Amino acid sequence: MVHSKGDSFFPLDSRIKIDVLPATPGYLNTNLEIYKILKCNKIKYYINLDSNSLILNGFFVPRFTKIILWEHFSIENNFKKVLFTISRHYSVIRCKELVFLSKYEVMAWSKYSFFAKNKSELIYNPLSIDTNDIDKSNKMHLKTFLAIGNITNVKGFDILLDAWVTLNTDWKLRIVGLNEDQMLNLKHLVNTRNVKNIELYGKVKNIQDFYKDASVFLLPSRKEATPLVLIESQAYGLPAIVFNHLPGVLELVDDSALIADFDRKAESFSNEMKLIISDSLLYENLHLNALKNADKFSLEAFKERWLDILI
Repeated sequence: MVHSKGDSFFPLDSRIKIDVLPATPGYLNTNLEIYKILKCNKIKYYINLDSNSLILNGFFVPRFTKIILWEHFSIENNFKKVLFTISRHYSVIRCKELVFLSKYEVMAWSKYSFFAKNKSELIYNPLSIDTNDIDKSNKMHLKTFLAIGNITNVKGFDILLDAWVTLNTDWKLRIVGLNEDQMLNLKHLVNTRNVKNIELYGKVKNIQDFYKDASVFLLPSRKEATPLVLIESQAYGLPAIVFNHLPGVLELVDDSALIADFDRKAESFSNEMKLIISDSLLYENLHLNALKNADKFSLEAFKERWLDILI
């Protein structure tokens, strides 16, 4: 189910049927339409990507439709509203299965609720790109840092700019994936900070080209669970720089990244960028570890784990 008409941003299997929800505004109208679709098509499973919303739309799911929570947000670095606390407890009771993207989230939810322990499943986000056609060579000579995301504050792009302006280097920084409003916001920050050697891009379909032309992947996020872009960058052999306050992220990198101190944000992130620029041996070791690490995120493993739940 989607909220607007138009071609999919990504290629879809021909067996996938898309239902467009009505344009009529209002939470009640939208959820009644979802209920009709689930009931008329006798849908066996309803997969929800956010526990925060289940306290509301969980009441609009037919009893014969089993709810699976596929949580994409970290329980500890998410919103602290009372309603969301209630919705998480409701999700544990209401859902047939709880699918999480990291071992850390599985443990965190098991501590959060006694009833979550026997329902929790770990399924890493998979690599959806064909790794056979990837150039996996050392790309330090390209001298390009890459960051991807669409929300400046959450993805920490303001922190990244503060770190970047302290570097005296011939490397360049590319930030990709911004929507129009966020692009304007980040351009304003670039201009006010007088940032040099930076390229900003909106949403793109050829994200593989940006991985291919990058040397290092940057993840200066304030909040993350297990970002797919980090997993994809590993397949291209890109060393990463990440912060130390995100357990799900640290679980993914496995000796393929430099770890910056979030308490010293811009200063620490800048130091790690300087380090990787100056040490070719360090870069090579991180590059090889990234390639090795990417092997555990295969699409086949992802498919088999979901089939175990759905069949």
